[in-house]
Amino acid sequence: MDDLPRPSRHHAGCNNPYMDDFPRGNAKEEIVQRTPGWIDKAAQKYRNNPRKPSNPAGISEIEIGVDSPWMNMVRTQVNTRRGRAHANGPCTIFKVQENILQCNPDAYTPLVVSIGPYHHHQCSPRYSNFLAMENYKWLCLRRLLFRHRSRRGATELLDKCLLEMKSLDADVQTCYSEPLHRGFDAESLAMVMLLDGCFILHLLLKRQNLIDDVSNSDQDNDDDDDQVEDGEILLERGKRDKEMEEEPLLGTLWIWNFVLYDLLKLENQIPFFVLKTLFGLLKAPGDEDLDLVNLAFKLFSDIHPSNSQTRPVLPAADQVHHLLHLLHSTLVPSKNHHVLDITQAVKAPKRIPNATELQQAGVKFVKKINASSFLDISFHSNGTMEIPEICLYDHTNTLFRNLIAFEQCYPNTRTYITIYAAFMDRLIDTPKDVRLLHLNGILTNGLSTDEAAADLFNKLCYQIHYASDRNYLHELFVDVNKYYYSRWNQWRARLMRDYFSNPWTIISLMAAVLLLLLTVEQSFFSAYSYFRPS
Repeated sequence: MDDLPRPSRHHAGCNNPYMDDFPRGNAKEEIVQRTPGWIDKAAQKYRNNPRKPSNPAGISEIEIGVDSPWMNMVRTQVNTRRGRAHANGPCTIFKVQENILQCNPDAYTPLVVSIGPYHHHQCSPRYSNFLAMENYKWLCLRRLLFRHRSRRGATELLDKCLLEMKSLDADVQTCYSEPLHRGFDAESLAMVMLLDGCFILHLLLKRQNLIDDVSNSDQDNDDDDDQVEDGEILLERGKRDKEMEEEPLLGTLWIWNFVLYDLLKLENQIPFFVLKTLFGLLKAPGDEDLDLVNLAFKLFSDIHPSNSQTRPVLPAADQVHHLLHLLHSTLVPSKNHHVLDITQAVKAPKRIPNATELQQAGVKFVKKINASSFLDISFHSNGTMEIPEICLYDHTNTLFRNLIAFEQCYPNTRTYITIYAAFMDRLIDTPKDVRLLHLNGILTNGLSTDEAAADLFNKLCYQIHYASDRNYLHELFVDVNKYYYSRWNQWRARLMRDYFSNPWTIISLMAAVLLLLLTVEQSFFSAYSYFRPS
C-alpha cells in the first residue's frame, strides 16, 4: 500500500471544514453535507429564546414618537425597501454571482448579440457587432411579418404583437432576478422582447429553411417607393433586405457560431413564454405542425456536449424557462431514472484519486457505448470505470460555466452538471490524466494541448458550491475508494505493473521461473543420487 501514489496535494487547498483530507485541483468548490438548513434552525432558536433588549437609558415612550428629520428619513427608507411583487412564475433569469464571475467574466458576457434587458446597454456605436445585430433584428421582424403577404395584415399583426408584449410586462419582469434599469418601462421592455424574440424565431425558422426569399409574385404591393400611407407597414420586394443580410459582418461564418453561444448564456435570456406567444401570433400558413421546443433543440444540436445517439425526451413548452434551461433539460436524466439515497449520499466520500493513481491501482477506463448522456458514469466491481465520450472544443468552457451558473442560481434544478464537473476535476489533475482518458476514447480533445484540457476542468468549479445530498455519483465515489484502498487490489495492481506491464518483463519473469525450476530439478536429482547411489 505504501508503494501506491497518494492523491496529489499540489493544488491550492480549501478551508471548508466539510472537505476531506486531500484537496483536488485549482477548483475551490465548497461542499456541504446537506442542503443548507441553518436558516430554519436559526429562526427556531430565536423563536424559543427571543432577545428582548432593554429600553436604553434616557429614552422615554414619548420621545420615541417624536418626528425628527432623521427618524423620517429612516421611515422613508423602510417604506421604499419593499419586496418585489411576483406574478405567475418563478425567477429564472439571473445575474451571475460575483464569486463565480471573477474567474472568467467573458464566459458569461455576450460577444456579438445581446438578448434581454441585462446587456441591452451594450448596443451602442462603439460596439459594432452589437449594432449590426440590432439592425438585423429589425430585418428579422420584417421578414416574419412579410410571411403573411399582406401590408394591412402585417400592420395589424405588428400592433397585436406590441400590445401582447406589453401585457406580459409583470410576468416578464418577475423572471429576472434583479430589478431592471429605470429606463425599462413597460413599453421599452415590450420592444426588447419583441425584437429579441423575433430574432430568435427567425433564426429557428431559417435553420429549418422555413424562411423563403422574397419574390415579386409573393406580395400584394405594387409600389417600390418607401412611401407608407395610413400608418401601414411597407413590405419591400426583399432586395434591400437581402443586401443587408449580406453585409461583410453578417456574411461571415464565425459570427453565427458566436450567436449560438451567446444564446446559451445565463444573463442573455428572455422567457420562453415570450417566444411561445410571438410564435403563436406570427405563425404563417403551413406552420401549424411546427413544435417550438423541437426547433430550438435542433438549433443547438451541433454544439450539444453529448455524443449520444439517443434522442433526449424534450420537455413541454410550458415547462421551459428559457433556451439555456431547455439545453439543461436535455442533458440531465429524468427524475424517474435516478433516486438519491440522501443518507448514503451524505456519508459518501467527497473525493476520489485522479485517473493516473486509479490506473496504477488497477482501475481500467473504458468508453461507455450507447450511453443516454455524458453524465451516465458507472463503476463495476472488477475495477472497470465506464465513462461516455465527451468532446472538448473552444466553446465547451463557456457552455459548461453557464450551465453550472444556472444550477447555482436556480434552486429548483438538480446539480448534475456541477457534480459532473467536480467529478472530472477529481479525475483530472495533470495533462497525464488527460492523455490517459484520451487514449481510452473518453476525451476527444479539440483544444490546443492536454494542459489546456486539464486547466479547463481544474477551473470549472472555482467558487462553486454543492451539497453532498445532491451528489448523484455518491455510490460511485464509495465504490471507487473502496476498490482503491483494498490491499488485494493494490497487491495485484503492483504485480501486474512490475512484472506484466510489457513483453520483456513477461519474458524475463518466465526465464526466471524456468531457471528456478531447473535449479530445483538439479538440486532434487543431486540429493536423490546422494541418498540412493547406483
